[in-house]
Amino acid sequence: MNDSANYPEDELFDVTPYLKLLIDKEGRWFQNGAEIIHPEIYAHFYRALEKTSDGGYQVRMDREICRVEVEDAPFIVVGVNLDPSGNLIIHLNDGSEEPLDPKQFWIDRDNVPYSKIKKGTFHARFSRPAYYHLAEYIVEDKCGQEYCLDLKGKHFPIKVIGRPT
Repeated sequence: MNDSANYPEDELFDVTPYLKLLIDKEGRWFQNGAEIIHPEIYAHFYRALEKTSDGGYQVRMDREICRVEVEDAPFIVVGVNLDPSGNLIIHLNDGSEEPLDPKQFWIDRDNVPYSKIKKGTFHARFSRPAYYHLAEYIVEDKCGQEYCLDLKGKHFPIKVIGRPT
């Protein structure tokens, strides 16, 4: 994608027919079938990622846009730790971290954990190691009918829903 393209000021140029971008279920980016491994390009694509009005994804760079096919979730939770104040912090595959909002955490019908991230704009799939660490804070509710996240003695029921959008 060319950040310096000269298009009419109010016009976006869709490069999707020329550039196939994919995020696989492991959070790896591919361009025209080749994995993007250069850290700066990888980071640049994540910074440019947007959710579209139809629920899809695209990257926007200057006045160029390109649809991004996402196999599952655009982000992966790669780590979880407890901060000194007792909040769970999730580490994402784009290098960022943020507090886990237990009300935005769920497990799908295939037992895959997810959470809304980036102020609710995106969702992230938990890697197995991250989920195993998070499991330390999952308890069975007193009635034995559901599971909850136990954070600072407060229980947050875990929702079980279908695949995220």
